[in-house]
Amino acid sequence: MGNFLEKISRTGLILMLIGAVLLGVSLGDAVTSFKEAKSFEQVLESGAVPGDHVAGRVPYLMDVFADMQTWTEDTKTHAVSGKRTTFQYYVLPAGEGYFGLTVSAKNFDAANKLVKQTYAYLLEGGAAPSAELTADARVAVMDRELAELFRQDLREYYGYTDEDIEALGTPLMVEPRAFDTIRIVCAVGAAALLIGAVVQVRRWRKVSGVIRAAKQAVQGPELD
Repeated sequence: MGNFLEKISRTGLILMLIGAVLLGVSLGDAVTSFKEAKSFEQVLESGAVPGDHVAGRVPYLMDVFADMQTWTEDTKTHAVSGKRTTFQYYVLPAGEGYFGLTVSAKNFDAANKLVKQTYAYLLEGGAAPSAELTADARVAVMDRELAELFRQDLREYYGYTDEDIEALGTPLMVEPRAFDTIRIVCAVGAAALLIGAVVQVRRWRKVSGVIRAAKQAVQGPELD
């Protein structure tokens, strides 16, 4: 056991762990980023599946069904301050049903404008929506809590029955991603894992060689 621990390189192990973590959080999205992107018009027409890459201008958008808020809480008084909405989740027409669309705070104005234009177009016969809301995104299975809010919204505001919702299948979310950054993280992770493995192999061989040399230097029955 002692010899085994001597052969382990702490530096190599740390590098491999860092690489594994970075790859774990980025590899899936990195693979998605290299897929040919579907347009939102294609998603509108025929839907999408988890793992799809979607990019371009969003043509239509419905209401917000949930949001994410952040704030600062004083640990002594439990007073809350700096409360703000960081993400809003909109209903996105897709195929024969709807997906969710994650929108960050910087795009709230464009998204809300697109919602108004979508309803004006659908209900009043106005001009097609022209608001510029674009995204470079992945399609993923919707978070369980968000999925419940999404189904509730479909029941209360879109007239869907439980049977209708069941027929739609697993709720999906279109999530914008910083794919350029993700590719960098993935590359760094792969490099760290590879370098760590090389360091570990060299350490293993070096220590193993020293141990073998020490054994060969010993004469007599102790070797048996």
